[in-house]
Amino acid sequence: MAIRTGAEYIESLRDDRSLYIDRKLVRDVTTHAPLKGVIDTIAKVYDQQHDEKHKDMLTYQSPSSGDVVSKTYLEAKTSEEFRELSACFHLRTQSTFGLMGRLTDFMSGYLLDQLTGLRVLGKTEATEKAQAILDNSRENDLQVTHALVDPQSDKSKPEAPSEALHIVERRSDGVVVSGARMLSTLAPVANECYIGPYLARQKGEEDYALAFQVPMNTPGLSILGRESFDQGKGTFDRPLSSRFDEGDAILVFEEAFIPNERLVVAGDLAAYNGMMRFGVGYTAIQACTRSTMKLRFLAGLATAISRANGRDKTPHFQTAIGELMGLINVAEGIRSGAVVDSIRKVEAYEQGHKAIQGDGLGEAKFQGMSGFAALNVFFPYAATKAADVLRLAAGSGVLSMTEGDYENPEVKSLLDRWLIGPDTTALHRLELMKLAWDMTGTEFGSRAGLYERLYSGEHERNCQIWFMSPTTAECERLANNIFEL
Repeated sequence: MAIRTGAEYIESLRDDRSLYIDRKLVRDVTTHAPLKGVIDTIAKVYDQQHDEKHKDMLTYQSPSSGDVVSKTYLEAKTSEEFRELSACFHLRTQSTFGLMGRLTDFMSGYLLDQLTGLRVLGKTEATEKAQAILDNSRENDLQVTHALVDPQSDKSKPEAPSEALHIVERRSDGVVVSGARMLSTLAPVANECYIGPYLARQKGEEDYALAFQVPMNTPGLSILGRESFDQGKGTFDRPLSSRFDEGDAILVFEEAFIPNERLVVAGDLAAYNGMMRFGVGYTAIQACTRSTMKLRFLAGLATAISRANGRDKTPHFQTAIGELMGLINVAEGIRSGAVVDSIRKVEAYEQGHKAIQGDGLGEAKFQGMSGFAALNVFFPYAATKAADVLRLAAGSGVLSMTEGDYENPEVKSLLDRWLIGPDTTALHRLELMKLAWDMTGTEFGSRAGLYERLYSGEHERNCQIWFMSPTTAECERLANNIFEL
């Protein structure tokens, strides 16, 4: 099967899944009104692959079937292939303004990293299964999401909680699992879900060391969705909520059977803990591209609103927006650095090395993690900064009337006369303010801010992991070298 159309994607969602959302059980998600906007958005992304103007950038020939498939699955190895993959990620995330953090592009990169990581570790059987799952996702053009984090049963304990997803029975043809995983963004409108590693499992937690991918209608799987943010207010009053609310969910497995062909890891701690560590870095390239695009969108909206109310002429806002432009250029540099890191990893793996290491003299000794470091530290700061500038640029103007109010002839005449901006009509100014409010003040906007802060996990835990990295000791040795002068 080649690339799907939007209509084919929509049809694929009619799978009788068990989605509990908005106080009801939804079996056919295409009929649930709050999900129609995001489903239509994803359908347009599918249709874009068939557009002759973009087809070469978004697709390539499958290495297994020869069919035309999504280029997000390209296992790039050369500089030219990485350039093509990066261009594909850029165009696809541009189509959703960087606002959909878990569009299946992320999982394309993740599945590639899982595969390459297992290959480097020498896990032959797991590698074969990972390849089969990736091939199935690519050849069927699936919308794939993931659930990587254990439920928040007791965050004071480092070990896996008993409520976390685990094996309850091992059989010759697979395993039976029970427990919960969170927070599965896109789950309500995805075709399949990948369960895999985030934090390392310890000795004695083998039954919790699981990596597999299953359809969203798997028997025993319940999708517990958070409340929908699209409440039918339309694209004028809620331009983002009505299009990009990808949803989040807790997945609960109750004695669900996972067949062997879907099971990549089931107890192998070395494979579970190492597969993403030794991945090439396709995930980081996609994630940095998406984060940069969202930063561009936030900065662009702040600029447009500043011009609409004349604040672009003040030194304060010129400085604030100028800083955002600086952050964007840093972000683009990080994205390029993530590509270079991946190219060097491919070269290192081909030479039999498991890491990129310099000599410590002409270059840094420990390298190759710029993308993930940015996702942990830089992008949460940059996105928060951009959202703050946007709030200040819009000011109280975001507390505005609705499209319905504007269409009232008596109100419209007043607005058109008195609520204009420099070279800006009242209608366009109102459009910008509704957009700013949806980005910063609504449930969608609040979730978007929280999402960027937690996109790659909890900040404190991530920084503790960086503290334990080899770079810490390397930097400390550098400081101590001054005493040898």
